[in-house]
Amino acid sequence: MKIKLLQWNIWYKEDIANVVELIKQLGPDVVCLQELGIKSTSNPDIADTAEYVAEKTGMYFYHEEAQRWDNDTEMDAICNGIFSKYPISRTFTKHVQEPTKECIDYAHEGRIYIECDLKIGNEIITIGTAHLSYVPWFKITDEKKLEVDNLLAHIKDKKYVFSGDLNSTPNSYTIEHLSKKLSHCGPDYSENTWTTKPFEHGGFKEDKLSWRLDYVFASRDMNCVDSEVINTDYSDHLPILTTFELNE
Repeated sequence: MKIKLLQWNIWYKEDIANVVELIKQLGPDVVCLQELGIKSTSNPDIADTAEYVAEKTGMYFYHEEAQRWDNDTEMDAICNGIFSKYPISRTFTKHVQEPTKECIDYAHEGRIYIECDLKIGNEIITIGTAHLSYVPWFKITDEKKLEVDNLLAHIKDKKYVFSGDLNSTPNSYTIEHLSKKLSHCGPDYSENTWTTKPFEHGGFKEDKLSWRLDYVFASRDMNCVDSEVINTDYSDHLPILTTFELNE
């Protein structure tokens, strides 16, 4: 029995209908999304983009707010979400960096880890996802290390898949320590996932696909048989589609 998982930071500025279009084309069984918006000016007719994705794909879903602002003009809140063709039996959320009330910068805002249990065939598989803080040039500061350590406290060692936009490079503290607990599912670290859109923030500029920031990991008892970066014009991140083979 093969299960496909799609990891994707969908970019809060993207038309959510485009996101749904690609999900339907790829046909994953499980989807982990970051930068879902609530009352976003980029999707003015849709109050909650996670609910929209679930409705249009027919998937079960679980999503939670990472950050809600009092003074942001682009959206009320930003979320992580997990979507599944299989029923969700348990959910869990934990902030790995506490939220602020005001819009300060990308390095200082709420960041969350969420997980849920899925009953797939005869097995219970735990799916976790996170969107970690952006720091210019993706440097690992003491604050970012603390955030990563908070995340690592929730990583499982059996029947577990973790994915996310980690805003960390392959040679970073983040990936080094994740790799001690989990197996990287691929594709090779040389395949970049960001950016497909011009970016400028905190004195850092980028307009080329020059960075690997998105990852899929799994516990060592999970059998990953394929993983690929998907080329698309939607979002500023490229998604990763990973296939696992489970016992019947």
